Amino acid sequence: MKMRISHFGFTEEADKIAKAGYDAIELHIKEIMSFDDAEFETAKKRIKDSGLASEVFDNPLPLDVVIAEDTFDFQYYNEYLKKAVFRTSQMGARYFVYGNGRTRSLPEGEKRKEAVKKNRELLRNLCDTAAKENITIMLEPLHSSICNSVVSIPEAFAYAKELGCPNLKTLLDFRWFAAGGHPYSIIEEYADFIKHVHVDNPIHAFPERRVPMMEDGFDYSLLFETLKKICYKGLISYEANTFDNYEKDLKKGLELLESFGIYTYGR
Repeated sequence: MKMRISHFGFTEEADKIAKAGYDAIELHIKEIMSFDDAEFETAKKRIKDSGLASEVFDNPLPLDVVIAEDTFDFQYYNEYLKKAVFRTSQMGARYFVYGNGRTRSLPEGEKRKEAVKKNRELLRNLCDTAAKENITIMLEPLHSSICNSVVSIPEAFAYAKELGCPNLKTLLDFRWFAAGGHPYSIIEEYADFIKHVHVDNPIHAFPERRVPMMEDGFDYSLLFETLKKICYKGLISYEANTFDNYEKDLKKGLELLESFGIYTYGR
């Protein structure tokens, strides 16, 4: 079975990811926004020359900002998001992963109601801005250890329905799915709402994230067999940040998929 396989990375890593045999690279919006205009053009060309698709970009806002805080500047960050959408659309963006656990977390007590309102306003603005470039926002269900807002796929579905934004969907981040003890039946039930998949070895304590491999101590069979069962059409993206040998680990990740009969389009 052919599925499109991606790997997290920075623009300078594109050639290595392409050489390993992946179909796509998942980039960080923070990196794209850090470039001046000349650096952006260079990065854009590097990705194009690599032959990799760059459809998915992570974390629309800087990870250290918190919407609920009184100092959060809506005007500044709305302009920031406009630029992020504009730049990434030139690189082929189709999806934003809205993880940002700290950013969207809610305070306890009397400030919570206002924080909920501010979070909804920001997300609506993001969806409206992204829609102009045909970009879908994927609200990522996280885990209560890092976020107290939207920690399951059903919650993300209900949130999207409540906001009424047609370009608001979700993704499956396997680490947080496993940590939450969610049943695999959820993947089947919400198959049409899940537009993307993140995978790393969930045994290692966060924030260490490693490429899934054969004999790495975790059984991925239920995950990959479920994705095959629903005829999953989106990207599977390895979200890894720790490596023993970068190039070898990339290849071992593809070997794991091949052991389940899943092949990239380049193989």
